[in-house]
Amino acid sequence: MDFYDFQLSSESSADKNDIFLDDIPVDSLLCKDEAKCHPTPADITMQWAEGYPLSEPAKKALVAILVNKISIAFNLNRLREAESILKKELEKAKNYPAECIKLLIALIRLNEKSDPDEAKNYFLQVKRLISANENLLDERTRNNWRLLAAGGNFEVNPYLLRSKALDMLEKKEHIEAEKIYRQMIELDFELPGTLCHLARVQLLSGQEKEAEKSVRKAWDRRSKALKYVVPRIIFFKVLFLMIRNQNYSLWISRMGKELQNQDSCLEWHIQPLLESYKSRLSPENHQVLVTLAESLQNKNPKSLRESLFS
Repeated sequence: MDFYDFQLSSESSADKNDIFLDDIPVDSLLCKDEAKCHPTPADITMQWAEGYPLSEPAKKALVAILVNKISIAFNLNRLREAESILKKELEKAKNYPAECIKLLIALIRLNEKSDPDEAKNYFLQVKRLISANENLLDERTRNNWRLLAAGGNFEVNPYLLRSKALDMLEKKEHIEAEKIYRQMIELDFELPGTLCHLARVQLLSGQEKEAEKSVRKAWDRRSKALKYVVPRIIFFKVLFLMIRNQNYSLWISRMGKELQNQDSCLEWHIQPLLESYKSRLSPENHQVLVTLAESLQNKNPKSLRESLFS
């Protein structure tokens, strides 16, 4: 029989120049009544792009291809899918720094145009890993890193990071906000203040012990803090004492002295924390905390300030 009913249509994603597996059911070729089937692409990247299920070996092969030639994800318009599969692989490889570095470099290349902030985050992770594990890298990965470090514009603006973290906080995306604050700490950016931001998000996500450690570190660095940061550190210290039902009067007195300094007050996104701890504190203590929060933003009436700090 020299006539086949099956033909590749011009609208099909298949291309007559591509290679396909010989897996079309014969009946669909010979019988007009049978539903038309398309052959499976032999190219793993095409299988992935067209939604074919991949075996585990095929997934590993795909990851290796993406790591070595991330441009394939752009060519196939599968950027989000590529990032997802690389991030999953990154989680599996967390105990293997050399593999992590390869995956992170691919993620940098994937994001450097579409999401520069995310690319910078990955860049910092590679930078940290490289310093201790460069001897584990193969020559190709070393060269990729050198080219990336030399040609990429990955100077991080910590002020933009802080703004992004606040956006995450306002959206209640606490895990993402914490990641950004930790990134700022790695940059050694205004450590006392950044540690206060970190403590706030840790408290909102239920990490009280970790938050108290962050506040302790901020207090140890208070000599380098901006004027408005020290009252914030004291605010947290009062909160922790309230949680333990301990006397906080000395810290209230210290807060009063700090608020006499010029530039000691600044707007602060603290209301969600006040609300979250309302049920944990007595009404009297919660009101004291509210008054403190208003005082360090210079919002509360003079009579309240005087009653608290007299």
